[in-house]
Amino acid sequence: MKYYFPIHLNGGNRGCEAIAKGTALILKENRENLIGLCTDMELDRKLGVDKYITLQPFREHSLIFRVKNRIYKGLYRSNKWKSQLFAYHYEYDSFLNQLGEKDVMFSTGGDMMCYSENQVIYTVNYLQNRGIHSVLWGCSIGENNLTPLKIDALKHFSVIYARESLTKEVLLNHGMNNVVVYPDPAFVLEPEFCQLPPCFKRDEVIGLNLSNYVMGGFGYDTMFAQEVDSLIHYILKNTDKQILLIPHVLWKNQDDRIISRLIKEKYNSSDRISVLDVYNLNYCQIRYVISNCYCFIGARTHAVISAYSTNTPAIAIGYSIKSKGIAKDIGMPSETIVDSKNIKKGQLLESFKYVIENNCEIRNYLSVNMVKYSREAWNASSVVNKVTMN
Repeated sequence: MKYYFPIHLNGGNRGCEAIAKGTALILKENRENLIGLCTDMELDRKLGVDKYITLQPFREHSLIFRVKNRIYKGLYRSNKWKSQLFAYHYEYDSFLNQLGEKDVMFSTGGDMMCYSENQVIYTVNYLQNRGIHSVLWGCSIGENNLTPLKIDALKHFSVIYARESLTKEVLLNHGMNNVVVYPDPAFVLEPEFCQLPPCFKRDEVIGLNLSNYVMGGFGYDTMFAQEVDSLIHYILKNTDKQILLIPHVLWKNQDDRIISRLIKEKYNSSDRISVLDVYNLNYCQIRYVISNCYCFIGARTHAVISAYSTNTPAIAIGYSIKSKGIAKDIGMPSETIVDSKNIKKGQLLESFKYVIENNCEIRNYLSVNMVKYSREAWNASSVVNKVTMN
């Protein structure tokens, strides 16, 4: 039996790297039996993903493909789903055709089903037509994310492994009885030592990770940006702590470094704000940096997971069900969860004050509870038995 990962993409999103590495450890399989479709082979080799899974390159877009795809999109411009099918056929069919009847597809997209109808649907439907088992691995899905097309595709998975209980509740309400819950695969990973930036020698450090999703774009003129502004002003005026901006996704159109640099430039007169150079750091090395922070405020789920895993008090800035669900299952106080889409004026600052005032208590709670919680992620390997029994 081999396991195929068509939705791995690449470690430019360090969360994708974390899922790939964590999944390989949970399955305890040789890398030859774990095959991931990769859109940036050079980067994933640098991050060490190829030591965990066998990488196969994403099919390059030839000139002929680009011309045909443009024509196809024009023909179906009124139907977004159909307009994507030619591209998915070109990009995924040759990879999926490698699966034999005893092999399993692991769809590892995390919250991919929280967005528009995409390749998760295409790949599971393609294999379902061939009678091949598939697993939606470590997912989060909210009620408002579901569409008839998604619901139909979800029923084609042999097993759905949700990474938090809120997703299971949503899917159970839609009559799906193939859902199990385990913590995200990244919880099994350990920090990897790296050189800490100079700010750690000066004072206690507050880690801050922001994305264009929570900021409402790459500008600094949104309501949430004003919340961030108030928070930074407060830290600089009322504490001696350093602020370290920690990018976690470097993909084009989602690059956290853009927001980080914008904030650094805005507060250029302060020597207490710095940006972590993450380009040469893998996920576990970034986790090591986060583990050394006094507290962490994060938009990217797998960055927040690094804080939880290392008993670092954290505020999860959420824009979907995943951050709320994971925090709920861990037992984090509601004051440590901020909904960026429905934020109230002053809420981010109040959450920060709560974490500062209760830092020791939160750290102690995590140190007691995270060992058991993280250990439960290893039990996700039982999903394989459920698949083979179907």
